[in-house]
Amino acid sequence: MAFRVVGALYVDLKLLFKRAEETFKSCIQRNKMIIKVITLTFFIILLVSMFLTVLVFSVAPWLSDWFRSVAQSERRYIAIPPPFTENLYFYIFLNNVGHFWNPLKMLVWVPLLGTFILGSELLLNGGVIGIVAVIAGITYGTYYPIVGLTPHGIFEIPAFILQFASIIRWHVTTIDAVMAKITGEKVNGVNLKQGVKDTIILAIASVILFMIAAYIETYITPYLLGL
Repeated sequence: MAFRVVGALYVDLKLLFKRAEETFKSCIQRNKMIIKVITLTFFIILLVSMFLTVLVFSVAPWLSDWFRSVAQSERRYIAIPPPFTENLYFYIFLNNVGHFWNPLKMLVWVPLLGTFILGSELLLNGGVIGIVAVIAGITYGTYYPIVGLTPHGIFEIPAFILQFASIIRWHVTTIDAVMAKITGEKVNGVNLKQGVKDTIILAIASVILFMIAAYIETYITPYLLGL
């Protein structure tokens, strides 16, 4: 009897995961253009920021020391929990998913206004990662930024991309509905429901990836760096 229950539970879970996989794949397929544009924009900003940082530091080496001193002074005012702790995990995770709970960061969900905020955040995130990677490479060698950024970045960068895609999907959906109301046209209920559904799916996927990335950054990356 127990084996039958376990077997039935296994089959139900297998079907559930299969449906979830199919739903996620179809969502990605519908929003692939948004995801491609965000990905391309992010990596262009990343590469340009790295190139400009190297160029600027080559022309004015003192700026490298200035950036490091600024970073160290900031750490005095921002209490970052030590590695290998649950506090650091939640610090990283909650910061990354701030668009879903932080009232100030949630302004990105406001139609039109949020588009400008999201664009500036994409520019800031890509630029900061590029600058940090170059400074870490100059200070500690090439090994440090590769080991320090790659393990969790494999999950964190796609998480940011899916998070941004969910927000853009929301903007497109709500703006279409609002414009239809303004012009006196009938709101397409099917498109509205599908847009909201895609927004939720992309958001959930990004949160799951952020959870994995935060775990790696808290417990694995410090170990690889010998902290």
